[in-house]
Parts: sequence; structure tokens; C-alpha cells
Amino acid sequence: MRMTTKFLAAAVLLLGLAGLSVPAKAATRSTTIVSQGKVTKFGRVTGNTKGNLYSFKTDSQGTLTMSPIHYLKNYSKSAWIASKTAWVQKANGKRYRYDYVTETTNVPNKRHAGWVLHQDLRTPSEVNLNAPYISQNAVKAWMGCESASLLEGLHYKGIQNSTGLVAFMKHLPRSKTNNPNTGFAGSPYKVTPGVFQSIFPKPLAKWGNKYTMVKNISGASVATLRSQIRQHNPVVVYVTLHFAKAQYDHYFWGTGIDNSHVMLLDGYKSGYYHVSDPNQGKYWVSAKKFKRSYNYKHFAVAVQ
Repeated sequence: MRMTTKFLAAAVLLLGLAGLSVPAKAATRSTTIVSQGKVTKFGRVTGNTKGNLYSFKTDSQGTLTMSPIHYLKNYSKSAWIASKTAWVQKANGKRYRYDYVTETTNVPNKRHAGWVLHQDLRTPSEVNLNAPYISQNAVKAWMGCESASLLEGLHYKGIQNSTGLVAFMKHLPRSKTNNPNTGFAGSPYKVTPGVFQSIFPKPLAKWGNKYTMVKNISGASVATLRSQIRQHNPVVVYVTLHFAKAQYDHYFWGTGIDNSHVMLLDGYKSGYYHVSDPNQGKYWVSAKKFKRSYNYKHFAVAVQ
């Protein structure tokens, strides 16, 4: 059988192509969660910078869909707590870290939450809640620093705003045995010899809980106090007057610090803490002085 030159060339070409392997089409990458992990509780309490909050939804094939739900720029005064972290591999093959954060507010059902790119939030190096100042001396409540400090914290949270210190102290729980572990001992308006005139954290927190969430966090380190401040929770702290060296004395209920004083901690920055002191006003105190004075007892009550 005769074949033309053109037909023969075509046959040779087909035979050559039959011996080649055609590469398969490259698989399309999808966005997936590579791994997840927990973070230390309150370890990354963050301030807003930029970026978005996202919702994560994974289908049966493991493909992740990320949908923006909130713009962080709209929450410039919000604090966020990270509760877990995830590494996400996107379609470009690169991995990115996301943190799941929840907004800190007094209204649980209005707390925004979602996933945010790790670098789009930061832990603030300086916070000043600028809580209101209430003078105990203006109403001659010479021994009423605990009540004034608690009321400052409540006013910061927008609670009992129309209530002054005198009216507030009408509800001050009193100890029938002059034991500050069970209520206020003595009178907030005058010095009572032989009585340790104070109310300690446990009964103070119980009183505060009648108005909002108030927690006895006694034993907390100063780092934990800063964490509370980052959550916008001012803290009633038990220190010493003028942050002086403690002067101890013994009472029937135990050992007390005769020059103790109570104020509201509402801010911090490098080397300093900010307080609203019912006796002296609002000011910054050196971290060294504050820590030494606070560490005598580690007494603290957070207004949450």
C-alpha cells in the first residue's frame, strides 16, 4: 500500500505523541486550618489597632471560609481577650496566625467575638482608665477610703452615678464584732481607739456585688492587676498611706497594718501606676513604691 509523504509524516507524529505522558492539571489550593491551640487565660488582653474580626466556617472537605463580621476601627475603646489561636494556610500556600478574641463589656449578650489576624491587635504598654475621683475628706469620712474607692469603680462602670459617698455608705455592711473580715469595723466618720477601722476584700466584694459584678482577687500579682486594667476593670487595692513602710499591730482577729490605706488602681505605664486616691486625688506613683506597698497584703477587689 502506497502512502503519500504527507500521510506518512502525520502517522509518525501521532506515534510520537502516543509515547508522551500529558501532565495532570495542578490541584487548586484551598484555605484550611492547619492547627489550633489554647492561649494562657488573659495572656493576650489586647488593644485595637486595625484589621477585621472574621467568622470561620469549615466544610466537610476541610476547606475554610473566612467572612469579615466587624471592623476593628469601629471599636477603638474596646479591649479583647484571646482564648485560642489557629494557624491558617491560605490558597497562596502561606500560613498565618489568627486569635479568637472576645470583647470585654458589662453586657455578656452584646460581646462581639471572632477571629483576628495576630498582628492586627497588640497588648497596650500604657492604659489609663481615668476613673472618677471621689473625696472621702469632703464629707469628713476620714476612715471611708474603702467605700469611696468602690464607689469610684462603680461610677467608672456607669453604675450608681447619681449616688454620693454619704448616701452610698448608708448601705455599708458593718461588723457587729468590729472584725473587718465580716464587715466595716468602727465608724467611717471618726477614729475609734483600739479598733482596726476597715472592711476587708471579702465583705467589700460581697457588698459591691449588689450593684454589679465585683470580684475578690486577693493574692493577685501586679501583673494580674494590669490584666484587669486592660480589661477595663479598675481595681480597689489595699496599700499603705503614702506608700510608706508597713506598721504592724496585733488584734483579736489577727495582724493588721495600722497605716493601711485603700484606693482605686485604674492605669499603668512603664515604671508607674495610676490611682484615684480618695485621700489625695488622682496621680501616678512609681511602680517600685506601689509594688512594695501592695505586696504587703495582696488585697484587691476588681470592679468588673
